[in-house]
Amino acid sequence: MSVISEIKKESNGAQFRRADLHIHSFGEMGSYDVSDADMTPENIVDTAIDENLQVIAITDHNQIGNVRRALKHAEGKSLLVIPGVELSTPQGHFLAYCSTVQELERFYGKLNISPDRKTCYDTIPQCLKYADEFDGFGICAHIEIESGLEKAHAKYDAFKQEILNCKNLLALEVSNANNSPWFSHSDESADRRNCAALRCKHLGQEEGTELAKVMSSDANSLAALGRNASGNRRLTRFKMESLTFDALRIALLDCAARVRLEDLIPPSIPHFIGMKLEGGFLKNQVVHFSRNLTCIIGGR
Repeated sequence: MSVISEIKKESNGAQFRRADLHIHSFGEMGSYDVSDADMTPENIVDTAIDENLQVIAITDHNQIGNVRRALKHAEGKSLLVIPGVELSTPQGHFLAYCSTVQELERFYGKLNISPDRKTCYDTIPQCLKYADEFDGFGICAHIEIESGLEKAHAKYDAFKQEILNCKNLLALEVSNANNSPWFSHSDESADRRNCAALRCKHLGQEEGTELAKVMSSDANSLAALGRNASGNRRLTRFKMESLTFDALRIALLDCAARVRLEDLIPPSIPHFIGMKLEGGFLKNQVVHFSRNLTCIIGGR
């Protein structure tokens, strides 16, 4: 066996997994505005695998009926399906996620949804409170477009701050990677910088701690799945120890080290694959390095 084969047999820790956490499906149990009949839960799962995605979520508008089918079809496949929903709240669209479909259904049962499934009358803080009861978390969807938080609730008032202060609001979704500094300590907007600082203070976080920024497809067709608003196959990577809900949550909580927008990643990064030692007390030891290791410093 070659040295490189020996190295690649070894585990190298947590991996960055490609994800699309905002996908819509077709049909009576799907999103009311999806017209592509090919957007079945089964086709979404198969297409996600073809697109080299490892984590997805079907987040239909105010509807969760197709989530079980997606989970069923993903069984035994190298794909994690996160149970989720997109809620059309008065403050803008909001994505909620739970660890199991049963928890999602219990969460959904507490919501005040319009009969036509086009509106959720609960506020984002109310939705986050309900999600927390079922160990779930939320992401404000596409914050910079008309149906997102910044346009739907343009004021920088106490209510907007209440949204941002919720402990289980774990990310903000952006449609353009250039907007990733929004609501961070490097934001050009003084109002949004202040919101970030107040969130840190309220949650007792270190100064400079930021909300994760993610990009997803918001796909209404199979052709759009796995692609950003510009049509490119560049969304978000999450560093996860395993394909589990908890590993995704940990990545979002540790976003500085574990979340990467693919639009901001260089096309290629030189890296060490691993090493096999000869001689000494570590003779024949094989190490498979993490892709994050870019240099080795030491006298030997």
